[in-house]
Amino acid sequence: MEIIKETQIIQTFLASPEIRQVFPDHYQKQLRLVAYETEEAICQQDDQLTALSLVVKGKVKIVRRLFNGKDYILDISSRPNLIGDIELLTGQAIVSSVIALEKVWVVQLPLSNRQELLSDPTFLYMVGKGLATSLYHQNIQAASNIGYSVKERLATHILSIENQDYFQLELHLLADSFGTSYRHLLRTIKDFLEKKIISKQGTDYQICDRKILEKLRIHP
Repeated sequence: MEIIKETQIIQTFLASPEIRQVFPDHYQKQLRLVAYETEEAICQQDDQLTALSLVVKGKVKIVRRLFNGKDYILDISSRPNLIGDIELLTGQAIVSSVIALEKVWVVQLPLSNRQELLSDPTFLYMVGKGLATSLYHQNIQAASNIGYSVKERLATHILSIENQDYFQLELHLLADSFGTSYRHLLRTIKDFLEKKIISKQGTDYQICDRKILEKLRIHP
């Protein structure tokens, strides 16, 4: 974890529209920019919340440790994501851990005055809108895990992460997020390779037949 001091870098991130969609202008002076390296925890399950964090760049995984000691991946996200909204509103300890999967940039608002935030209608509206959006995405993902095949979910994932036809797959994370076994995911990838829908070059994959992936894509 590194608190960024360079003014120019800070201003670049604070100028992004995502910031103002979450934090009203009168909180801008309280915000700080923090960088997390791969595998660092932005927050840990069962700790007390000390800051609201908005992920503005980078990919994170949201993990819930179960009573049997196993970790369950709730989500893998690279979209702007507010961390701590549930805990702020409910007053409980942190519900799930958030771990950086690569270098992640986070804008944080230290919770020096919780009552001020909870009394601010503009801020509460923005937080409520964000929670509703998160619930919407979670409902879609849950329905997809139940109602769609691994093949359809894999095709949708590939099209969401590819960059000029190239992409990488984090297999263990992907299997958890799909709610399927690692072996089943490997079989599906092998099927895509054998049918020349995708090809593999080292650690990278390439799309070979986009039309088939588009046919398999899940449309919410």
